[in-house]
Amino acid sequence: MEFISGEQKYFFEFLNNLKKKDRVGIVSHTDLDGISSAIIAEKVLKDKKIKPKSFAFINYEKGVFQKVKKKFSAKKIKKILIFDINIESDYENFKELDQAFDVFVVDHHPSSIASQTNILKTGSFDCTTFTLFELLKKDFNLNQLKELVCATMLVEYSFKSDSNFSFMKENYPDLILEDIFNSTLGKISSLFSSPITYFGGKAMKAFLVIKKIIKKRNVNLLLKYKKIIEKEIASTSEKFVKEAEYYPEKNLYFYYSPLKFGVSSIIVSELSSKQPEKTFIFVSDITNKPDFVKVSSRNNSGKIDLNTLMKKGVEGLKEAMGGGHVAASGASFMKKDLDKFKQNILNAL
Repeated sequence: MEFISGEQKYFFEFLNNLKKKDRVGIVSHTDLDGISSAIIAEKVLKDKKIKPKSFAFINYEKGVFQKVKKKFSAKKIKKILIFDINIESDYENFKELDQAFDVFVVDHHPSSIASQTNILKTGSFDCTTFTLFELLKKDFNLNQLKELVCATMLVEYSFKSDSNFSFMKENYPDLILEDIFNSTLGKISSLFSSPITYFGGKAMKAFLVIKKIIKKRNVNLLLKYKKIIEKEIASTSEKFVKEAEYYPEKNLYFYYSPLKFGVSSIIVSELSSKQPEKTFIFVSDITNKPDFVKVSSRNNSGKIDLNTLMKKGVEGLKEAMGGGHVAASGASFMKKDLDKFKQNILNAL
């Protein structure tokens, strides 16, 4: 595992200094990596006789850390663990949060922010779930979470690191790199992901469902969510192929469509796995913010930096933000700026 910023010792200092009386909050991303990270953190804290007082599962949007600050201040939280969030996307507000609380961040998104003692950064392929598992497995019994860890690593493309793939293969010997998504682990990953997609913006519900499944040790109990989501993926993928705008000189597919479930990232990932040289951009509405849209993008070639591309896409747009990983990235902006966003993308490619 590669640590590109920060030091492990500061993470352990923060964790070891937490006391039973401390009011601790957990902030994490709404995807599987974020939810899995929160599950590991809660397990570790409970083993230390510490019960988190509040959770905040967040997406990338302008001012998101202001909302966290307001929520946690009201609950008298003093210490915060943040997982799988690129703080650079809302850095000015993060600095205010950092000043008001005792904060530690563990993340794997590319960032230009200078190294800080309360931020531990790994490489993109070392997802936050795997990072926490590796850091904490010696001192805490996390064996029951191995299935979730491996499933999350698959979704996060952690297998593109040879050492990470070896870890996954130790636990799932039938894994074949060339057909990894059709493996047993691939099916498990889609099961764990399904309640997150099903519940959409209500990540806390997905968090509770996944925890319950782990306790029962039967991931197949998630099949009811998976079947509904697979139906949506199939119909929306068909529409994407038929209706998306294609720009051959840019190797770009661009598509906007409202969605019942948030399947856009799944669809662009599947399409990109079949055509890695092309860039797939899917824009969809945000359920609880009707004036805004969100973007899922994917390019598996390694030749296009989607983190940079999304940032260029939202340049000059009000209340907009963008970023993520080189191969997979996202953005959000006001719906009225859709054409401007598309033009920025075309100009940048």
